Amino acid sequence: MGLLVIGSIAVERLLPVALAAAIFFWLVRGLAYDRLTVRTPGDWPIGLLISMIPITLWATALPEVTRTEALRLLLGLALYYAVVNWTNSSSRLALVAVGLVTAGLALATLAPLLGGLPAASRLIPAGLMRIFQRLSSAVNPNVIAGTLAVLAPLALALCLFPLPRRTSAARVLGLVAALAMIGATALTASRGAWMGLTAALLVLIALRWRWGWLASLLATAGCAVAIWRIGPPQVAEMLVASKALGGAEQRLEIWSRALYMLQDFPFTGIGMGAFRQVANLFYPLFLAGPNAEIPHAHNIFLQVGIDLGLPGLIAWLALLMLVIVCAWLGYRRGRERADLVLTGLSAGLLASQAALVIHGLTDAATWGTRPAVVVWAIWGTAMAAFALIPKRAAD
Repeated sequence: MGLLVIGSIAVERLLPVALAAAIFFWLVRGLAYDRLTVRTPGDWPIGLLISMIPITLWATALPEVTRTEALRLLLGLALYYAVVNWTNSSSRLALVAVGLVTAGLALATLAPLLGGLPAASRLIPAGLMRIFQRLSSAVNPNVIAGTLAVLAPLALALCLFPLPRRTSAARVLGLVAALAMIGATALTASRGAWMGLTAALLVLIALRWRWGWLASLLATAGCAVAIWRIGPPQVAEMLVASKALGGAEQRLEIWSRALYMLQDFPFTGIGMGAFRQVANLFYPLFLAGPNAEIPHAHNIFLQVGIDLGLPGLIAWLALLMLVIVCAWLGYRRGRERADLVLTGLSAGLLASQAALVIHGLTDAATWGTRPAVVVWAIWGTAMAAFALIPKRAAD
């Protein structure tokens, strides 16, 4: 199943196949264990998200687009439960962590072939690019950057946190993967991803060393002073301005249209993936133009809300908070028990959520896109680590 999920990121046509495989293995598990899945703290919010899928399919004016988005969401949920069900031991938890870091390294390496690094793509032989383009459509650089921003903290945690001696190879993997992901993110020129990675690094520093929280606090204060001296409007302009969207005024206009949509369709949303068409038809963007190619709200919280309505947004936020709480509890228990693997992994998961939130303030690249399933794999890992706490404590 994992190979099919990876394949569906590069080749969208494999999306239904990957979901069908996930359902098949789910049913096999049900027959073997007399239950479809283990329980997790996120079951109720996930149930609410699933209940919103028929509603978004009913509400949409673009059923073909929304069906694809709904399949992506269902595949992400299936991957979440696949990780939770498979990760029933400490050794498997370590393997999942290594797998996520390896996936980030692979994504950073393949980014030029996916079209996510235009500058680096020029170095790829034209014949190879043509072959890959026949299989896969291009992925926006911001999508690549957003995905790498939530995976890179796990690799950084392998580098910064102490590990058992037998896992020295994992530290080398973490170093190589971290350098590759940070380098690829830098080449995308995604300011939102840079801010997310910065926030993640500050979280890791605060969790790694005894006085790390003070260093992170001083760094944050220094940034605040710099913003005050330069001027908040000027800093906002530098952080959000882009060739595609323009400056901060255009970004604010997009957010205002998303708020109008959320106000007009609070319970159903407009239908997953329909932002551009609905905005151009009913909420025209004057600064960007009446036929602007703006695919989403450029804010993950607004995007989830307009896709699935307020019920879907509440469910998604509840899951986010549960993941943060579970990762924090895993970190605390790992410190108490001197469990190096649990401590480092949980710290990486916490930093990953910081990157997700900060990047999500100015983009929605980790929702409704082909690599968006990565977030669900990370969330499943956090839940699996939390479920293993009693077992690891007993050991």
